[in-house]
Amino acid sequence: MEFNATFIVAFVSFIVFTFVMNLILYKPINDIVQKRKNLVDANYNDADKNSEQKEEVLKVREDKLEQAAEKAKSIVAQKTEDVNNKKDEITLKAKTEAQKNIDAYNLYYKNATAEAKDFLRKEVVNLAQAISDKFLGENEKISEEENKELLDSITQG
Repeated sequence: MEFNATFIVAFVSFIVFTFVMNLILYKPINDIVQKRKNLVDANYNDADKNSEQKEEVLKVREDKLEQAAEKAKSIVAQKTEDVNNKKDEITLKAKTEAQKNIDAYNLYYKNATAEAKDFLRKEVVNLAQAISDKFLGENEKISEEENKELLDSITQG
């Protein structure tokens, strides 16, 4: 193999060609590849951050749902207790009112019974006197003691 000027020209041409290709083709391609790599890395980091944020948001959502459920249970329990208390209050008031009415009716019936007994006693005495007047004559009067004995025997028997 001979080394002549063609060889040196070819060698210099190759070096110039490599340098020019590096400037024109390889360096822009490397820059594009580097930018792509940076973009992919940035997107990966953003995706990772978004995943972390998603987890945080889900956790906050779960916490809020649990708090809402507990609050709803508390409200339902409070309302149930309020309703039960009101029911007990209304029931007690109704019982008290019913007992007052029963007491008033009992008093009324006691008074009515006493009045009826007094009226019937007077009527029995009058009837006994009328019967006595018919059989014994009008001059015979039944004494108070006899009236009392008669009324006692009627009320006991």
